[in-house]
Amino acid sequence: MSTSVGALAVGTAVLVPMIGSGSAQAAPAAPSAAASVSGSASGSDSGAAAAAGGFHSKKGTLKCRKPGETAWIWDSAAGRSRVSWKPAGGRLVSRVWKHSHDGISTRTVPTWRKSVTWKVTSVYGNKKNLSKVYGYCSTQGWRVGKASDRLSQKKSGTKTCPAGKVVYISSGGIGNLKHRFKSTGGGALHTHNFGGSQQVLVTERATPTEMRSVKWRVEAWSIKNSIPNAQVGRVKASCISKY
Repeated sequence: MSTSVGALAVGTAVLVPMIGSGSAQAAPAAPSAAASVSGSASGSDSGAAAAAGGFHSKKGTLKCRKPGETAWIWDSAAGRSRVSWKPAGGRLVSRVWKHSHDGISTRTVPTWRKSVTWKVTSVYGNKKNLSKVYGYCSTQGWRVGKASDRLSQKKSGTKTCPAGKVVYISSGGIGNLKHRFKSTGGGALHTHNFGGSQQVLVTERATPTEMRSVKWRVEAWSIKNSIPNAQVGRVKASCISKY
């Protein structure tokens, strides 16, 4: 996989099954009017420790209208949950996310779409392990502390998948991480701005491109008075089956 800086001429996740679990993230500053459901998840097998009162599934529709906003899905659960969405005229995206098995963990799942129907379903243990689920429109997935102020590091490359597969981008790192990608055949540039992390150790960021061949760039932005030296961690561009 190439990491040349010049692969994307830009200014400054289909979700892979069973991505490793991570710590909770802060809620977006202003979720859209999409419905929110909260409560404690119920206990399940294999040691998922959570209080009774969870629920099985939640669904909704998002139409993001402001410039730069795209649809995101908030998913707090124990064990595993299936997150699905379908844009108008597009293919269904549906994959299982892995959560903590000894309590509740949170993921903010990005799409690059502005309008989607979505659904989150518990697929672990007694099937009532969802704690909080909602869809929202945002220019970034979650917000913690102060805004980023400068680009510290970047990695870039090009990934092409065989017929029947599409590109999925994942990365770790410190600071405010941004995934930028566009089709190698041209078209619009898409950006997933994941926002600043709560701690140095953060959940892996995942980007579903829904495209067979993309140019990509992962950027780490410093956070003033908090993380002055942001870093891009391990980046992986892989091919997964169509949805």
